[in-house]
Amino acid sequence: MSVPLKARVAEVEDLVAALKEAREEWLAAQSLFAEVSEPDLVDQVIYRLQAAERKYMYLWKELQQKWTRSG
Repeated sequence: MSVPLKARVAEVEDLVAALKEAREEWLAAQSLFAEVSEPDLVDQVIYRLQAAERKYMYLWKELQQKWTRSG
């Protein structure tokens, strides 16, 4: 059964919004990494940075797949 066009568009719009939010999280983590100097905090910030990057890349791939399937 085919998904209605409005539903597909809404799904893509939701992914775009999530991608923008993930990008902001990634940029914030990069900024924090540039500022932190305590060794214990460096490990925590690296973890946060990697998680934000992976989240962004996951959402990017999902968006690409939805976009190509919707078109």
